[in-house]
Amino acid sequence: MNIRRSLVVNATALEVRIALLENSQLTELYQERPARKSLVGRIYRGRVSKMLPGIESAFLDIGIDRDAFLYLDDQPQIPLEDMDLSGEPHSPEVSVPLVPLLPPIQLGNDTLVQVVKDPIGSKGARLTRHINFPGRYLVYLPYGNHIGISRKFTDEVERERLRSLIQIHSQSPEGFIVRTAAVGEKDEDLLADIALLREQWRSVQEAFESSQGPCLLWEDVGLIRKILRDKFREEVHTLWVDDVNTHRDIQEFVRQIHPSWASRIRLFTSPIPIFEAFEIEREIARALQPKVALKHGGSLVFNQTEALLSIDVNTGAFSSHQDLETTVTQANLLAIPEIVRQVRLRNHGGIIVIDFIDMMDPINQQAVHAALVSEFERDRQCSRIGSLSAFGLVELTRKRTGPSLERSMTVPCLSCYGSGRVPNFEVELFKIYRELLPCLQIPPHTRIRIAVHPDQRALLRGIIWDDILALAQSQSLSIEIAEQSDLPPFSLHCQRLSSVMPSPTN
Repeated sequence: MNIRRSLVVNATALEVRIALLENSQLTELYQERPARKSLVGRIYRGRVSKMLPGIESAFLDIGIDRDAFLYLDDQPQIPLEDMDLSGEPHSPEVSVPLVPLLPPIQLGNDTLVQVVKDPIGSKGARLTRHINFPGRYLVYLPYGNHIGISRKFTDEVERERLRSLIQIHSQSPEGFIVRTAAVGEKDEDLLADIALLREQWRSVQEAFESSQGPCLLWEDVGLIRKILRDKFREEVHTLWVDDVNTHRDIQEFVRQIHPSWASRIRLFTSPIPIFEAFEIEREIARALQPKVALKHGGSLVFNQTEALLSIDVNTGAFSSHQDLETTVTQANLLAIPEIVRQVRLRNHGGIIVIDFIDMMDPINQQAVHAALVSEFERDRQCSRIGSLSAFGLVELTRKRTGPSLERSMTVPCLSCYGSGRVPNFEVELFKIYRELLPCLQIPPHTRIRIAVHPDQRALLRGIIWDDILALAQSQSLSIEIAEQSDLPPFSLHCQRLSSVMPSPTN
């Protein structure tokens, strides 16, 4: 399937948003705000503040408001013998001793670390000692000790050319990952990328030696240049931007890295906001809802928890006018493109469980699983997909790159505290009934004020409410109804006031 990609940039002084469209559909969304910039990729001088031997980890102070987390076994190593830069694993029959490249983590010591995950919820940032520097064509690994080439490289001649070039110019113990952008590029451009990345590494080492205490040593380029470097590829047909100054900066940058692509950059001049013109705002709002309606009549339900994301596939109104097995198989297959698109758009990572509609035929099960694997190949984030279980579940893991769209754009509801549900009105009435039971020995003639949201005043009726009034009357209690607009919907607040002279019950 031929995919037509485009990038849409909405740039203001307070925020930059970049949308990746595939066949005019929003597929990925990137946001950057000065007050909430991602920490991923930043390199810090960190100081070990706490050791946790029980879970083989440590907390480090890196100079931000919350300590970050590092596994103790996250230690670059190199074979004791001369390293093999071919990228091929050693023979399993040969045991090669490994030597740590860095001193072990100790309480109070300073070490060089890089952020691989932003803080999420109550969890601090996740750190690594495996430092990397992303470039235009390569990713530089100062302690990498190997050369990696993407499996998407299908031309063996080109793979060998790139491997040989990098191998000749590699120095122990560094390593490289060859990016897809390197295909067909000139040797001198690749070597210039190596030189630039090595210079960045030297500047970080010098900054570490000259600094004291936890501090930031290096950070990657801003969001716009990062997207241009990582996403602006041959298959990206057009890049739209709505700000004149940003348009000029992008053109200057693209002329440096790929002059022939400068004509693809377009300035958006319509009075309609750019994200509305491309219907991106509507798709963002849709991606914040748990339920997604599918064109064929089915639906998807997303439920994000602390541990995992679950996706439920429902047939809904879909019908293929054939037998049940064919119907559910088609419903599952039609849901897969939207499942993958929503996972990418919502930026979900970690463990994901997809609950497909049950299929009995193993051939149909294999077809659905193969379609899911094929669709995820369009996703640049690394994922591992398990097999389809006997219960119709597929477990997979996807690399987490930051908070999901839901976590970054919403806060827990003040009424339900993030549970998505609140007690029904009947439950609230029973609470008041129990508070008035004779066993609690409320003094006679006590005033009981019941606060209710104005919209729910009319719900104070029925058998339970009648029993509350009868119970109050039997103990000579006075009930007052007070409308309180700041109460959460469907909630009641019961307050016991001072005793009063006998009065009729309201």
